[in-house]
Amino acid sequence: MLNTNRLRILREVAERGTIIAAAESLYLTPPAVSHQLKVLEAEVGIPLLARTPRSIRLTDAGIRMVAHAETILAECETAVADVMAFSTQVTGHIRLSTFQTAAQSFALPAVADVLRQYPLLNVVINEFEPERAVAALKAGQIDIALSHEWDYVPRPKDPGIDRYELLSEPIVVLLPVGHPLASGPVRLKDLALERWCVAQETTSSRRAVVRIAQSAGFVPNVVLESNYFRAIGSAVEAGLGVGVAPLMTDLRGLDIVIQPLLEPRMERRIFAAVRRGSGGAPAMRAVLDTLKAVADSLGPEGLPEFRP
Repeated sequence: MLNTNRLRILREVAERGTIIAAAESLYLTPPAVSHQLKVLEAEVGIPLLARTPRSIRLTDAGIRMVAHAETILAECETAVADVMAFSTQVTGHIRLSTFQTAAQSFALPAVADVLRQYPLLNVVINEFEPERAVAALKAGQIDIALSHEWDYVPRPKDPGIDRYELLSEPIVVLLPVGHPLASGPVRLKDLALERWCVAQETTSSRRAVVRIAQSAGFVPNVVLESNYFRAIGSAVEAGLGVGVAPLMTDLRGLDIVIQPLLEPRMERRIFAAVRRGSGGAPAMRAVLDTLKAVADSLGPEGLPEFRP
């Protein structure tokens, strides 16, 4: 009989690439991870990992076992959610991760609504960068991960998660006051000679900006990198350059011009991710439904009114 904890460990090693990284994500020691993997190999009777003094990789059998692990772990989540549906009350402990824009616009009000509606439910909120959130979700560190996907940088499908779409928002251009393009919608190619304030290279927003710039025939001249869109707005206010940000970014108090981005248009889609099969549990359903309801209440199609 296969042990689901060992299957989860194998999947983490496959995703993280090393035993040390998998151990960190699972709050285990590397020797404990190595021991569990050896036990799993003994149970199935075939090597799942090819080890060298400096590296580790999955064998063909290991790759096939990870695929089975995704299905088995999802079925376990589904079974628990199905049984919990017999409860007459919404109770439990949900760990939710969010990121700054989602927290400010709808996630925190949604959690407040959930706690008012379901006083026996406990929701704990953590802040995870979207690039890390899904990995933390699959490792069991959180139960619901708010993340996003930018146009031109689609996220690959993950067999270990279910995705619940919440809203889409347009990307807008941030310009200094008095900029020649401040009076109307902006075409990206008109910003080819500008200095740019953008997110760091590891983020999907940075990759999206680079790709649409390349499609418009230029490479952005980057003078500032920050993963906080308000910091990018502050840099634009100071006259360091131009930038882009999702429409819901809190830029209140900054003396800048915000204009729609045209040719090409670009959107960011915000979604909630859960471990595959887990979304049907009453507590999970309560949080997911409330997140969607509050996101929808922000305005037409879940967006605030645009004011340049």
